[in-house]
Amino acid sequence: MAKKAIVSKQPARPAKKTATRQPATPKKNAAPKSAAKPIGPAQPRRVPTGAEVRDQFLQFFKDRGHTIVPSMPLIPAGDNTLLFTNSGMVQFKDVFLGLGTRPYTRVADSQKCMRVAGKHNDLDDVGRDTYHHTFFEMLGNWSFGDYYKKEAITWAWELLTEVWGLPKEQLWATCFEDEQGVVPRDDEAAGYWLQQPGFDPSHLLFFGRKENFWEMAEVGPCGPDSEIHIDRGPAFCDKAHVPGHVCRVNGDCARFLEIWNLVFIQYQRTGPTELHPLPAKHVDTGMGFERIVS
Repeated sequence: MAKKAIVSKQPARPAKKTATRQPATPKKNAAPKSAAKPIGPAQPRRVPTGAEVRDQFLQFFKDRGHTIVPSMPLIPAGDNTLLFTNSGMVQFKDVFLGLGTRPYTRVADSQKCMRVAGKHNDLDDVGRDTYHHTFFEMLGNWSFGDYYKKEAITWAWELLTEVWGLPKEQLWATCFEDEQGVVPRDDEAAGYWLQQPGFDPSHLLFFGRKENFWEMAEVGPCGPDSEIHIDRGPAFCDKAHVPGHVCRVNGDCARFLEIWNLVFIQYQRTGPTELHPLPAKHVDTGMGFERIVS
């Protein structure tokens, strides 16, 4: 017997209608989402702190293969030619003389110095200007028979102008020319200055032994040097009232300020007129920390 089909008594549901989406109507006067906000005026560059300047100096030379060493004591042990440590190179004096060695050939530090006696005595200048001190800090980098004038000058220019952003047109360089005609003129250093990008050739000057031949004491390592000066502008001249005064590098007013001295150690002085070539040529630079941060 065949089974009867079961028929549902519920009415069939109507099929759902598919809604047709209308395109969104753009809002009137709406700015496009990709529109960039206007860029305002350039913000002034933050002046670094003294601690940052010191760290930047040391890091700059560390990146160029220099070992960073601590400051030595103010009273140099075992050296009866000096009463106080008067420069950063004192702790390396034995290396310059060929009497000692170090496990490195490139080094940099920040050295505490005292200048109250001997050849480098600043007592006569303290109080007469704003940039000589008896106790001060010196930033320095050295090479022991490694790099020489080319690298010392190139790195000095790079640090001052590219890292710290000092205006190139305000910087001057001096080189050595012996007024006694005994030591050859330092045309090598002068040539490297003229190769620096943006250096003004008219800002290269030559001076004699008083200004551009560095000696630590009456005897000891010495050599020609190249100084870097900055022109701070006419407002810094403290002799404007003096008739006939002319502002100039190594002049008698405060407009031009020496900030860095690059010394090329190549002689050993044993007497007033006795200079002997050292076994190797070295670099000894010193920058007044208080001067550069000012």
